[in-house]
Amino acid sequence: MKLIPSLLASLLLSSMIGLPAFASEKPISVQLDQKKLNSSSAPVNDHGTILLPLRTIFESLGLTIEWDVKTGSITGTKEGLVIKLKVGSKQATVNGNLKLLTSAPKVINNVTYVPLRFVGEATGSSVKWDAKNSTVVIESKQQAGDPKEIAAFFEKYVEYYNKESFDELMGLIDPKSPLAQVGPELKSQMDTYDSTLSVDQLDIIDLKSNEAAVHTIETTHMIKGPFKLDDQSEYVYGLTRTGNDKEWTISSIQIKGRRYIVPDEMLKATVTVPKAEEDAILAVFQAQIKSVNEENLNDLLATLDSTSPLFEQAKKAYSEIFSTYDLLSAIESTKIINYNENEAAVYSVQTAKKIKGPDFQDNRTVGVTMMKKTKEGKWVQGESYIIKVELL
Repeated sequence: MKLIPSLLASLLLSSMIGLPAFASEKPISVQLDQKKLNSSSAPVNDHGTILLPLRTIFESLGLTIEWDVKTGSITGTKEGLVIKLKVGSKQATVNGNLKLLTSAPKVINNVTYVPLRFVGEATGSSVKWDAKNSTVVIESKQQAGDPKEIAAFFEKYVEYYNKESFDELMGLIDPKSPLAQVGPELKSQMDTYDSTLSVDQLDIIDLKSNEAAVHTIETTHMIKGPFKLDDQSEYVYGLTRTGNDKEWTISSIQIKGRRYIVPDEMLKATVTVPKAEEDAILAVFQAQIKSVNEENLNDLLATLDSTSPLFEQAKKAYSEIFSTYDLLSAIESTKIINYNENEAAVYSVQTAKKIKGPDFQDNRTVGVTMMKKTKEGKWVQGESYIIKVELL
């Protein structure tokens, strides 16, 4: 038996993931940047070296794969890095520099496996073994991205939106994201409305080489199309890019808040409404206020659009309010700001004050309510948009 000098042995062991004797009995998992790395094929322990499917580890670390089936040669590339391996060979190169592997890449059940530690460390990542949990822990080398690229991305986003370029706008969405399914709805919106978008505020929450979180405040202004209020909305975007692709794409959007806006010119404009229709529309508001003050749920529900998906929600909410409070509501003003023979929009200012019940803040609410004319010719209230609430 040949003895290995202690120094040489320690050098060999330093390039391996040390495993206790019983580790093979426990399934091995891989964690990348605190997230479990999922793979269709499980990791393999090859005499103390963990092998992982080629595509799983390469793509997770942002490497683009080139695979030569005839020679078994594997090339992984990303900016400033070229890794070359070969199935069955313990020799590899990193940017042309020769490296010796503790275990050669191999094909198992038609899946090509490569040594995980070697690939991870070649990309500048930290690779450690968590013996207690039988987990390989990888912490990737996260390089900061360029804020100018994020600003340029949103400039394109606004440009494509405002010129209604559907294909270019969809090109900014990650095709792997669920957001990619909104195409038909987005196309329908573009065909129906003419609006402009502006990004009033942009803050980069987090920025890495291939991931970013961006907070924005955006204003949408309606120009043409069916009646729709302007709005100022607050979003958090998740942006990603993979491999050598330099283009950022939207992978997720969270709506954090929305404020509706009624332009001054809309409030000042005169809307032509037949007197009988105007009286019928505004009478619905008076009937609703009366039913609220009398806590008559059936009369209140009769003023609402029963076909609206919000009807049951409103029914439940008013039922709870009536059982909890005794309120006095009043209308300070109403104005029809949009009208056609089947729909109308009414700008109103209303107050609500507590007479009895638990803690309640008296308030004045400014909003716009959509009115709908039923087949029977009756006007009913639909969705309402809160413009602002003032505490009294």
